[in-house]
Amino acid sequence: MVHPVQSVVESLYAAGRCPRLHVNATCEGVVCPDFIREQWQERLIIDLDASYPLDLTFSDEGIGADLSFGGYVTRCTFPWRAIYVVADRATGRGIVLDQNMPESVRRSRAAPTTGPLPTGGDLREVFEAKDNRVVPGRRNRRKPPAKQTTTALPGASQPAAEAKTDRDDEVQRRRAAFKVIDGGS
Repeated sequence: MVHPVQSVVESLYAAGRCPRLHVNATCEGVVCPDFIREQWQERLIIDLDASYPLDLTFSDEGIGADLSFGGYVTRCTFPWRAIYVVADRATGRGIVLDQNMPESVRRSRAAPTTGPLPTGGDLREVFEAKDNRVVPGRRNRRKPPAKQTTTALPGASQPAAEAKTDRDDEVQRRRAAFKVIDGGS
């Protein structure tokens, strides 16, 4: 009988897609470089890109592949019980194997993704609307811009130059909301 992980991986390959595995590298039986296991622990993500010579194999115990980490190719094996998500890299669609998912991952997935931040939330930078800058550690709400711009419909009386100026103003306002990180002087 074919394991569900193998079935999804083969289906994605047949469709010309790249399978992405989420692996618990701390699971017994995982063979991968120690520095990868230490760095990623229960949240190792592996892309099985068919354009790379993986030498992908399936067995009764799990999956094996030649993987590159920092330019060094290593033969890795992952038992079926270590794999908890198989998805299409481009779309994120796939299967979740709840019985294999580590408890720490399960808890983090259950955290709310919308609504107000809990006290002590992990918001590091917030947009400061009054002077268009990002302020570390502040929790201000962005106010709507004072000047509302409109786009003229074809045949409307707004001159083209005025519409272009409004668009330019809007572009500048949006750009000002981003903090630019530049490695230059």
